[in-house]
Parts: sequence; C-alpha cells; structure tokens
Amino acid sequence: MKDGKASFSAEIIAAMRALESRRPENLRICYDPYARHLIRSRFRRVAQTRLFTKLLYWFVERKGPGLPAGIAARTRYIDDIVKQEVANGAKQVVIMGAGLDMRAFRLEALKDIPVFEVDFEATQQLKQRKLAAIELPERNHLSYVSIDFNKDNLGDVLDNSGYNHSIKTLFVWEGVTMYLDAESIDRTLAFIASNTGNGTTVYFDYLMQSVLDGTCNYPEAVAVRNTESFNSDGIEKYTYGIEESSISEFLYQRNFKLLEHMTGESLKERYFHGKNAKRYVFRICGFVHAQIQPEV
Repeated sequence: MKDGKASFSAEIIAAMRALESRRPENLRICYDPYARHLIRSRFRRVAQTRLFTKLLYWFVERKGPGLPAGIAARTRYIDDIVKQEVANGAKQVVIMGAGLDMRAFRLEALKDIPVFEVDFEATQQLKQRKLAAIELPERNHLSYVSIDFNKDNLGDVLDNSGYNHSIKTLFVWEGVTMYLDAESIDRTLAFIASNTGNGTTVYFDYLMQSVLDGTCNYPEAVAVRNTESFNSDGIEKYTYGIEESSISEFLYQRNFKLLEHMTGESLKERYFHGKNAKRYVFRICGFVHAQIQPEV
C-alpha cells in the first residue's frame, strides 16, 4: 500500500461482508452488522436495494470470480476458529493486518478477551473515524497496535501494548501474506513460534504460487493477473505465494504443525448447501490453522 494511505483492499473486503450480511438469514454464510458502516457512501448506496445489490454481485463476480462467496466463507471459517480456540483456552487474540475487522465487537466469545488489532496506522485511523459515528458494545480489552509488516518487528509493537508472552494465544492473519515478502513472513511466524504460551495457534491464508507464476488457469487466477492489484500501483500488489502441496513442510520448518488446511473447494463443501450449493467459491487460496510445536 502507498505510504500514508489506508488499505483499499480492506474496504473491498468489508464491502463483501456487507453484501453477504444483506442476504436472508437462512442463506447468508456470515453476518457482520457493522461492515456497512465502514465502507464509503457510494458502496452503501449501491447496496441499498435488492436490484442494485444483484448488479453489484454481478459486477464483482466478473472482476473476481468467486470473490463474494470466498470472502464470506473465509470470514465464517475464521469466526469458527476464534470461537473454538477461546473455548479451548486461548486467553488473548492478536489480529494481524486487521483492516476493518469487527470480530472484537460482533463475536460474543471475545467480549472479555484481550484483542490486539495490529495494522497499518492509516487504516486504523480510518476505522476509528468510522466507528466513532456508530453505536458499539463496550469493549475494554481492545488495543490498536500500529505496524508495517515489511519494516517493523511484531514483537516490538506488541510489547509496547500489553501483550502477554506466557499465555495461550490465537493469532489471526487474514488476507495479508500475499502482499508481503518472504523475510517479513518468516520474521512474523518466528515471533509467534517463540514468544507465546503452550497451545498457541495461528490462522493464515495464502495465495497459491501457481497464480503468481501463471500456471493456474482458474477464471479467478486469470482475473487476478489482469487486475490492478497485480500489475499497477493502484492498490496493493500480490507479491508472495506458497506451493499448495508444500504447506505441511512449510509449517514444520517454521516450528508449527498443521491442524487443518482448507481450500476453496473444502470451504464450499463445509458451508454451502441447499440453495447456496451453486455459489462459486474462489480456488486460488489456501486457508491454514496451525499450532506451534510443543517444546521437547
């Protein structure tokens, strides 16, 4: 992202959550009642009627096949992990690259759990300006922590914000790794592996390497290679991918063990049934839930 600019990608993701939240309760995959307040007014106006919502879905599907359903599925999957890990004893949650994430407010499981939202300062400032205008449940344990993952050390910024190194933690890294470089990713995972309590887990997603090298021919992969996010300075560029078949070894080398590896296909199988069965979920990302290797 450009220096001093809030993340445009974060707003696009919030718009996708807002669209999904407008679907009937029995059809929506995830629900974020706050997302519509965080996006710019022209997005909100477009989504105010059923007709314009359908037109917006059509437009987004043309630009990024499977994006609306994929973002909804990813949101739901992470929500499920958060609830599961808190139920299993996680005492704090670190959301890295939080963007316009609202889990600290909308998930009851996080009501009394310390949450650290770590992101680019300009994006956080945008979010806080938006939140000041809406009514929110009280959250006394939410901390905003500014970082540039390509420049700053995660440990340094968390240490200045009350992070506890000794307790079980869940790290959520949603929609970030594909915009970073290998060194910053390794540095962040190294911190997680060695600066937290036993049982700590991390969620992250990644772009398949085949999308970057041009060997993946899914419609959404072709669209990615033709978008501004890939080949111009308009918004964030995709810079990093992982070979899908190597994820277990990737984690092992960084002192993690794989708990679950999901794909677009497996997310669809888990969440899209009945009238949702025909929705198309993008297939160019992997979704990982991993645990730090216990000390021997």
